[in-house]
Amino acid sequence: MDGNLEAAKLRPAEMLAKPVRIDPVFDNPDAVVKLCRDSAPYKLAATVHRMAPTGKDVPWFRVFWAHGGKTINPRADFIFNSERFIEGAKESFNAEVIVPVSLMNNINTPMQAGIPHLDLPKFRGGDALPFDLLVAMAYSNLFHDWAVPQASTISWFYNGKGGDFDYWPDGPDGNRQAVKAPVWNVGYVSDNEYMWHRVGPIGATKDHMTPGTLSRQAEMMANENDDGWTIRDDDKSFAFEKEDVRISILWKAYAFQNEREYQRFLNKEHDLSMSQIISILNKDLDARGMKQLPDDCDFSDNESKRWIRKAYPAPKLNDDIRPVIE
Repeated sequence: MDGNLEAAKLRPAEMLAKPVRIDPVFDNPDAVVKLCRDSAPYKLAATVHRMAPTGKDVPWFRVFWAHGGKTINPRADFIFNSERFIEGAKESFNAEVIVPVSLMNNINTPMQAGIPHLDLPKFRGGDALPFDLLVAMAYSNLFHDWAVPQASTISWFYNGKGGDFDYWPDGPDGNRQAVKAPVWNVGYVSDNEYMWHRVGPIGATKDHMTPGTLSRQAEMMANENDDGWTIRDDDKSFAFEKEDVRISILWKAYAFQNEREYQRFLNKEHDLSMSQIISILNKDLDARGMKQLPDDCDFSDNESKRWIRKAYPAPKLNDDIRPVIE
């Protein structure tokens, strides 16, 4: 490897930040729940991220309150700049410099367990890369040298059945652990770009919505006449009580060991280019005897997105069978 690139690494190979619990997360949780309701309507996360269609979308809705280091909804400033989040990230990552970058709210209704995954990674020069390519880059383990450490703080508001946060702190071959629901005004800082995790099954098994029931036009609405929620999808409507809906707020921040590491990130000298990404992937695909990507590939077509996800799937995790939730 190029000596300058070796010197410019921001993330040590041995890093896996420890989970840190925050309890309570907010001094006024009712105000946070009201903000969640006032932020409706929500679109499917698959719609928000323009994911390649699979016909298997689940009721996972999302809205961004901050992105690219700037708030989109000023009412969420107190969450985006939370001192508890910043101090938790410093402890988790053993970092001196924490730079908040994004804030989103997720709304889930009864559904089967989510797929174990890593969150979208942050790579130097990778801000405009497509969602499916970023997922494949994370699973490929080929781009660690360009990875930027990110702290993820998840806080929950859910008193229903199921809805655990499952995670594998010792890697996919290690034992699964869980933050058990119900969880209300509780948060965890974790290393979700490198720690495998998922949403456990939400609600009673009989109430789980079959994947693919919703179209990409579906929206999640907060009811005006009560504290329930409603999914509207063309001429279809699905109503849910407050206890059926799992709210999870996700805050992300860059976590640098010190100011020097932060400045090395800002200088952009070692940013990835698309041609460099294609070259790295094709070298690996060629070594595995697999079809290579065109040199001018930009992943704007669904065929390329599907292929790269197929070439770099998630590994099999050490996971036991989930019980039926009554």
